[in-house]
Amino acid sequence: MDKGLIQQKLDNTFLRKALRNFAAAYPVARAKAFEGIDFEKLRGRISDFKMAGLEQLPALVEQFTASAEKSGARVHLCTTPEDANRTILEIIRSKNADFLVKSKAMTSEEIELNHYLEKNGVRCLETDLGEWIIQLAGERPSHMVMPAIHKNRDEVAELFSRETGKECPPDIPYLVQTAREALRSGFLTGQVGMSGANVAMADSGTLGIITNEGNGRLVTTLPRTHIALVGVEKIVPSLTEALDIIDILPKNATGQKITSYVSFIKGPTGVEGRELHIVLLDNGRLRLAADPAFREALKCVKCGACANVCPIYELVGGHVFGHIYVGGIGLVLTPFFHGFDKAEEILKLCIGCRKCNEVCAAKIDIEGLIVDLRDKIRKPFGQKFLFGTLMKNRKLFHAALRTAYLAQKPFQGEGGRIRHLPLVLNRETANRSLPPIAETPFRDMFQRSSRSLVPGPESREKVLFYSGCLADFVYPDMCRDTVTSLEKLGYTVTFPQEQTCCGIPARYSGEMEVARDMARINTDVLLNEEADFVVTICPTCTMSLKHDFGKLLADDPVYAEKVRRLAAKTFNFSELAARKAGTRDSGSGTSKGERQVVTYHDACHLKRGCGVHEEPRKVLQELAGMEIAEMTDCDKCCGFGGSYSIKYPEISQEVLKNKLENIAATGAQTVAVDCPGCKLQIEGGLEAAGSTLKVEHSATLVARRIG
Repeated sequence: MDKGLIQQKLDNTFLRKALRNFAAAYPVARAKAFEGIDFEKLRGRISDFKMAGLEQLPALVEQFTASAEKSGARVHLCTTPEDANRTILEIIRSKNADFLVKSKAMTSEEIELNHYLEKNGVRCLETDLGEWIIQLAGERPSHMVMPAIHKNRDEVAELFSRETGKECPPDIPYLVQTAREALRSGFLTGQVGMSGANVAMADSGTLGIITNEGNGRLVTTLPRTHIALVGVEKIVPSLTEALDIIDILPKNATGQKITSYVSFIKGPTGVEGRELHIVLLDNGRLRLAADPAFREALKCVKCGACANVCPIYELVGGHVFGHIYVGGIGLVLTPFFHGFDKAEEILKLCIGCRKCNEVCAAKIDIEGLIVDLRDKIRKPFGQKFLFGTLMKNRKLFHAALRTAYLAQKPFQGEGGRIRHLPLVLNRETANRSLPPIAETPFRDMFQRSSRSLVPGPESREKVLFYSGCLADFVYPDMCRDTVTSLEKLGYTVTFPQEQTCCGIPARYSGEMEVARDMARINTDVLLNEEADFVVTICPTCTMSLKHDFGKLLADDPVYAEKVRRLAAKTFNFSELAARKAGTRDSGSGTSKGERQVVTYHDACHLKRGCGVHEEPRKVLQELAGMEIAEMTDCDKCCGFGGSYSIKYPEISQEVLKNKLENIAATGAQTVAVDCPGCKLQIEGGLEAAGSTLKVEHSATLVARRIG
């Protein structure tokens, strides 16, 4: 990815302000729009019928074609963008026309229709206000629903002035009126009209179109010929399914209860000589629908919500975070619609926070698909050695970390923290410090401790502690506090010395075979010893053990059942500790005014990956005796993302700034976390900013209270 382009977008103050304001307003509007509606139930229905439809998509295409042609429409199934462009040009030429008026259609952006038609002598006029602005600017949309969100009023005024030949002030009502006047002649003189469709009904051949501007109805009714360009995945069985999509789209896209116009088009109108041509676009969709690993991407209803909540999109916009289709789902669709060469760099831009999964109207595992697609792109030189040779070999990997302890000494400042790394690595410490690798990792501490040799009472439940690499080698005291807390809560704890990296760095870098090997190694280690629970203090490790191992080894007849057993007894620390809340006097009797005030940061993988949200708060309040001051966007990514903060430090640091602002606003003196990576990121940012706030893992806070 062009670092210069990323920095250019980060430096664009208007873009940053516009996207940040929308990101702040969107959740409020969306929540209001969904009042009284069971979002999970609604999107569950959509997910089910869309998946069922994809499994029989060729049959739905045939049914829709027959129904639409029965109603008088002409249906053209086009395999490639070239086929679709050529078909549309032939329809226009058959009418002796050279002027096309268009309503908004992202599918036309996908096939670059305007460029093709204008090269062949056909003038195209975008009549959607946002699309017209983009057309005048010679750009592509930066959002699927709000194409010109990155443009300010001054830029629009300049574009309108150039187009109309008169000076246009940057006054929004004036600019809207100017657009109306400029576009009106197009509506009246357009020879052929074009639209997209939000949904198509197979049983009746009907198209459903929802818009907020009247242009959609004008371009589909005033010209005598209407061309509808529709991706085949938009076909659903009937009106029943179509109404669910029409219900969810405006709410999830812009926080509206309903759009201004909902139109159903079935065949041409009864006026003599009118024609409706429906161009069904394949462009890899039928092949993708037959792919069990990635077909769910086609469940997308094109609401754009994945971009609305994405912390990376909020910073750099769609011209960086996407190709034609933007946001999380855009990253997934790009390789299938436009080729892997267009997707290689943008697939790496996802930080993996899973916020897109949380709001997706069709319950698509967007983040999971992005990670799986990284397996299919070219890997940087040396990556195979790093993961396949170094990290997979536990002894070699741990030896390298122990060597790094000595190598870091010249770069340590006061207090032992690392502030300035050499050469290109200095970008990583530009706006934060890093904790040093510990002299003694936790695995050595535990092995030397008498604790590991003295069994607890036989009635105690036994816990295997899976620490994760970062906690083991950088935060051994955090690991010690975890063991202390668990033992004080009534568990017997042991630490399997053969445990190694969970494999998530390899998986997120596209090295799936290495990730599978590491899943097998850890599964064997953690099932080799009888225990009631496996406990982690890193949510990413929890995700790996509970979910990723099962996905990676689903087709392995030897390990499929093993990983299911491992997943069933794997818990994050706070999740297991919460079971003991209310069973002991741990500060609940302390008056509220005397209790330490903390603010809590929800780790992305803990809340959205493991579904753990209330348990950490219960632990902090009832076991650690804390009072919680909730921060704004408590579950918004801190910008760590593992190696993401090294690959894209400029983006990571901007995400971190937002988090630090929200932390400071609470007035709390301590930030509680349940992830060593989040602690590293937030602690480093606070320290670099000269803040005295402390960042502590929940296990540490519990240990101090009851240890």
